[in-house]
Amino acid sequence: RSKPRSSPNMARFMLLLALVAAASAFQGIAVTRPCTKIAASRVSAPIVAMEEPSEKATIIGAAAFGGVIGVYFFHELSTGVLLAALLAYGATLTNPFGEVSKSAGRTANKVYSKTLELNEQYDLLPKAKGALDTVSTAAGNLNENYGITSKIDKALGISEKVAIAGTKVEEVKTQVNDKLTDLKTKAATKEG
Repeated sequence: RSKPRSSPNMARFMLLLALVAAASAFQGIAVTRPCTKIAASRVSAPIVAMEEPSEKATIIGAAAFGGVIGVYFFHELSTGVLLAALLAYGATLTNPFGEVSKSAGRTANKVYSKTLELNEQYDLLPKAKGALDTVSTAAGNLNENYGITSKIDKALGISEKVAIAGTKVEEVKTQVNDKLTDLKTKAATKEG
């Protein structure tokens, strides 16, 4: 059995899941109009509002938001870390940038809470993992039965190109090692 691989599709699925959680976090409870006198006499359900996250949770949410935005849009971890630090610091300020950072942090915290709630309610992560395992197993079986990757490799000649690149890398490594050895011996003879 082959191990399942993470892919951009999984990232897109998790982003979609987060967006659904964000959208559902901002929707109120749907109140139905009473149709009969009996329904009108019932006690209405209390309106549940999400409590505001603590200051620490807001700062962590702002950092998480900055990190996700940095990695998603710029495809670099360093940019994600920079934006995470910037928004985390901004969430401690009282100026307009601070308010934007706090708002992003509160929203990220609500999305996270709603995602956890949805996962707890519908058991989404094990279901998604099971679906991905099934798909990767089916793809592996198809590849074994029909030799798809070997046909692609045969048509494109990827194995030969990788072998050639590997030998060139080995040649460069030996040249660098030889030059380093020469430099060490020259340095040792000058000192002695």
